[in-house]
Amino acid sequence: MKVDLFKINKESAESISGQIVSEARRLILSGALSAGEKMPAERELAEHLNVSRGTIKRAYAKLSEMRLISVRQGSGSYVLKSGRTLEQNQKKEAAKIIDSTFFKLSEMGLSDREIINLVNLRYLSTTNHGGIRKVTIMVVSNNHDILNELEQQLSYLSFLSHFPFMLSFMTLDTIATNHDPVQMLLAYDLIIATSIDYPEIIEIAPMLKNKILEAALTPKTKTLAILSQFPGNSKFSVVYRTGTFKQMVVTYLLQLGFHEDNIYCFPDMEYHPKSHFQNGVNVVISFNESPVYTNPSFEKMNSEFLTNGGHIIRFEYQIGRASLVQIEDSIQKLLGKDEPAD
Repeated sequence: MKVDLFKINKESAESISGQIVSEARRLILSGALSAGEKMPAERELAEHLNVSRGTIKRAYAKLSEMRLISVRQGSGSYVLKSGRTLEQNQKKEAAKIIDSTFFKLSEMGLSDREIINLVNLRYLSTTNHGGIRKVTIMVVSNNHDILNELEQQLSYLSFLSHFPFMLSFMTLDTIATNHDPVQMLLAYDLIIATSIDYPEIIEIAPMLKNKILEAALTPKTKTLAILSQFPGNSKFSVVYRTGTFKQMVVTYLLQLGFHEDNIYCFPDMEYHPKSHFQNGVNVVISFNESPVYTNPSFEKMNSEFLTNGGHIIRFEYQIGRASLVQIEDSIQKLLGKDEPAD
């Protein structure tokens, strides 16, 4: 009997009527229910599934709205479409949705590569492939503010349904002071380090270089917008802790048209506010957690500098777009490498 083909799971989060609609679609697509064939009577199906007749009515009404069945008063309900027709219509509708979605995503500024990566990650995150393992990812930096920023920047991955990964954030100091930092890092499939922190993490665990991804950094738009407002003859003090940060700041200042002779660079441990007055500096640029902001003995001179029209700017940055694509590529490889061959 056709009624025996219908099955539901009362433990499922999906409503019973929704499950019945899904079952009817599945049976039509498989050919178990053919065009013109009479559907099980509402009372009969309700008794078979041990649900109320009202639940069956709601399911049949939805199937009628979807033009999959025709409900005829006094006669019963009949299948309107064959599985082949339904499949063709589904694919046409799917093609329209994909085309429209790609167009909208392109309008948002996403490249074809970024769109494909998101689609692949979505597919891999919801396809079991015989029991895919969870991927563990570590993001490292010695700057707490940057870790918070990177967490926000990578948060879009969490919106992928059932994404099989664990994303952790840790400072380099925490790793370096661990009794066995290499063993700690071995637990992760992918380690992401900003270009500023990459040399140090490689020094800690050179044997894990194949799983450590260097993420290039770019200034935030608001940082560039602030810097671009200064006159071309402005003079800058750049306070840095790493050569990578120094090079990044200087590179972008030069790109904005400022003269190299007007850029003075100081390692953070050698910095003192008196350098402003010695060099006629208009703008001080540094990183979060720099002594420019944290050393209380500098407060008075910094205040004087600001009062006289000077500017102190945090150079805020984020993972570059190309590096985000690399991260997505790496995650795809990790998710797909246990996939059995067809």
